[in-house]
Amino acid sequence: MSRLSRNLVTIYRTERLIARRRLAVMQQQTILMVLAGIAALAGLVALNVAIFFALETLMSSAGAAAVLAAGNLLLAALLVLFARRTNVEDEIAPAVEVRDMAIADVEDEMEEMATEAREVVQAVKSIGANPLGSLPALLVPLLTALLKSRAEK
Repeated sequence: MSRLSRNLVTIYRTERLIARRRLAVMQQQTILMVLAGIAALAGLVALNVAIFFALETLMSSAGAAAVLAAGNLLLAALLVLFARRTNVEDEIAPAVEVRDMAIADVEDEMEEMATEAREVVQAVKSIGANPLGSLPALLVPLLTALLKSRAEK
């Protein structure tokens, strides 16, 4: 059973690691989004005023305002794209692989245990029909399970 418990602990730990990494990436993305918003508001106010006055000498006030609005939207879109570029899947791929291997090992061990239990049940059922002849059929699965558990320790 030590292999089973070890695999269950591995699954638990890798799930925690995966969740932590996903949360960390989401926090980082949120911080970058907030910083993008603050930068857009603080920097663009001063820049917009300066560019507006410069463009107003070349075109009408409405045209200068439209050019500034388009530039502001473009900058905001670039900041959002940069914040979304961070990908958690590449970081957690090794942990996901370890978790999947542990789950597969647990499934295999559970199948082995179910097979051994079926063999013992079948041997117990056959005792009524042939008590002495079914003794080896009963002892073999029990001894196999006992030796396997002793070898794991």
